[in-house]
Amino acid sequence: MTRKRLIGADRRASILEAATKVFAEHGLDGAKTQKIAAEAKVSEALIFRHFQSKNHLYRAVLRKLISDQNESFNVAGLPTPDTAGLVQTMKVYFAFALNSRTQPHPERIRVLYASLAGDGAYARLIYRRALRISIGPLQRALDAARATGDLVGEPVDAANFMALTEHIGSYVTISRLPDKPIIQYSGNDEELLRQLVWFCGRGIGLTEEALRRHFDGAAAKPPSSAGQE
Repeated sequence: MTRKRLIGADRRASILEAATKVFAEHGLDGAKTQKIAAEAKVSEALIFRHFQSKNHLYRAVLRKLISDQNESFNVAGLPTPDTAGLVQTMKVYFAFALNSRTQPHPERIRVLYASLAGDGAYARLIYRRALRISIGPLQRALDAARATGDLVGEPVDAANFMALTEHIGSYVTISRLPDKPIIQYSGNDEELLRQLVWFCGRGIGLTEEALRRHFDGAAAKPPSSAGQE
């Protein structure tokens, strides 16, 4: 690649990074290309050399975020078909929620929640893709846990378990994004992580013994590029 093309690719990347931040703060309607240009430290005219319109730029940002979602799944992995897979999935997800503000690009999370507060088109796409990718492995993990007696009681639909767990994690994520957390939970993050996993694990019928057996062996450090996806 020539030096000119490298410079062009770098500028496009910086514009996308700046646009992600501005769209996260102001949404599609409220974001101004002048603000994006200032954030990227380029001229407004240069933005329109790379992107035909603000809508085209917004769609490019969303495509990049969808690519990030794929990478998050690649890094975090999907549940293994056993009880340990269920516990690890919850532990990694809630660890990410508790540490959302320390992720490299928390504004990407804000774009998702801005969509939820708006027309919901992007959020709907992200959640549908996450469900399509995860539902099979999650169902196999639930079935295996029930077969071994680690999961008891009335079955909870796998899609509902995924959605309800995500609802709780999303609220934790949102509450942690500002400089000063919105909700002051009791205990430290290590204690809260355990309680979140217990709350959802008990909700689907995981036994106390199964939770204790697998919680300490499950990795809790969230991938740096992960998201709620």
